[in-house]
Amino acid sequence: MTSSECPFCEIASSSVPFPPSSPQTIPNGRGNSQGTPDSPTAFTILSTKHVLAFLDIMPLTRGHVLVTPRRHYQNMREVGIHDARQLGQWLPILSRVIVRTVLGEGKDSRGDDQGNWNIIQNNGIRASQTVPHVHFHIIPRPATGADAPAGGGWVMFGRGQRDELMDDEAEELVVLLRNELAREVKRAKEEEGIDLDDCDCGVEDGHIPRSTKL
Repeated sequence: MTSSECPFCEIASSSVPFPPSSPQTIPNGRGNSQGTPDSPTAFTILSTKHVLAFLDIMPLTRGHVLVTPRRHYQNMREVGIHDARQLGQWLPILSRVIVRTVLGEGKDSRGDDQGNWNIIQNNGIRASQTVPHVHFHIIPRPATGADAPAGGGWVMFGRGQRDELMDDEAEELVVLLRNELAREVKRAKEEEGIDLDDCDCGVEDGHIPRSTKL
């Protein structure tokens, strides 16, 4: 598959970078102002010059999010150093955002930490990679009975336990996640002195900068 045939590249090409501290600037629902009817669309949470995060269309649990580099890499072996740094920066930030939004904080009824989740990345068909564009799954794991299969077991890969993402629920959830991300970006600036808006975001005349086009 070439980058021109890749669904994640289509999402990337139709997703203008926006500062994560300003969720109101990201269009609601699938796609955005540069999408086309024939292009894959996504409920986007994060859209920087280098990294995208959007809801999985076949989620294992509520809040299942995909994190991917904007540039096309088929597997982790191909990922450049700069994009690897960007992915490493955003994965813990998005983990905090997703866990707080979907699972909350504190303890569950058994006294265990509410914050249980997986970060998964697959390389190759035998490793269950279904889209040949590097991506990470962030999958919240609610307490057994809240959003889990009977018997308490989880299916990690495949569609046996997966349901199609419903637009109305996704539209509500993506707004919550964007708002929580904006709060996390503000916290990082105030407490850690890191301005995540300055790291790799920006819009030039409403278009993706030339250097980031695929």
